[in-house]
Amino acid sequence: MTSPKLRRRNILFAGAATSLATALPVWATTPPYPSNVIRLISPYPPGGTSSAILNRLAERLQSTSPLRVIVDYKTGAGGNIGVDAVLKAPPDGYTIGFTAMNSFAINPHLTKNLPYNAEHDVQFITLLGAVPNVIAVNPSVNARDLRELIALSKTTDLSFASPGIGTSVHLAGEMLMNDAGLKMSHIPYRGESPALQDVLGGRVQVMFANLTGVIEYLRSGRLRGIAVTSSKRSSIVPDLPTVSESGVPGFDVKGYFVLFTSKGVPEPVLDILQREINKVLSGAEFRTAMSQIGLEVIGGARQDVTALVNTESARWAKVVKRTGVTWD
Repeated sequence: MTSPKLRRRNILFAGAATSLATALPVWATTPPYPSNVIRLISPYPPGGTSSAILNRLAERLQSTSPLRVIVDYKTGAGGNIGVDAVLKAPPDGYTIGFTAMNSFAINPHLTKNLPYNAEHDVQFITLLGAVPNVIAVNPSVNARDLRELIALSKTTDLSFASPGIGTSVHLAGEMLMNDAGLKMSHIPYRGESPALQDVLGGRVQVMFANLTGVIEYLRSGRLRGIAVTSSKRSSIVPDLPTVSESGVPGFDVKGYFVLFTSKGVPEPVLDILQREINKVLSGAEFRTAMSQIGLEVIGGARQDVTALVNTESARWAKVVKRTGVTWD
């Protein structure tokens, strides 16, 4: 028979253990991270450049880190459905997202009806990389450089295709028309693929696109490159001049891709994600594979991504205000 003193001691011990368990953060009372498969959500359809990037990333993480990653696609609403799925998932580190920086630096300026708050709901992991945008034309267009394209636009009705209203490539086109006196009508599409098909078919003369999405068509001659929008030439199309070199000094637009998750994911989990993903991003194998499709791999700390998003947001806010582009 248990003595009253021993019963009291057991009760006190049980109470202390309960209090300790309550006081511990959730991550400390669950199995060590990572103990489950991680979903990497893309808001873009499978089969394109983003798939090539993410599949290679998941493959390298699988073989070089403790992270087991599967790529999941949740598309629609200009990428907002996929981004929102990440931000509404439990903050346990088992759901992370990939998206263009548009989702956080441009979209909030286009509508008051985003399903997420870009400032308060998002926790960045790292900056995956950047790609220059490119101005490309159907080979039938009688212009071989930006100066000739500008001159042609004064005498001929030109249209340019983009993957959609408010995308960085659309707004890059609006910026260039404003800065260079280029005259074109904008034709938005539901994604890069249908826009590309109409330019290849000659139904639209000009396209602003991420270099990664059109590099094979530039190499084969099915599209003619006019200029890249970044401040420096791309190593994979070194003969293609920049917009700045072509008579519009200071023009510099890139498309950035980020990896992120929801606010509330514990710091130790974020540290593991950032460390293991950056190991892959810094590896020669991954960098070489990405350079072949035009992606400049970057990586880095979470605070660096936040700072860049804030800078880009301030920049694009001015463009959106000047052009009046809206989703509402």
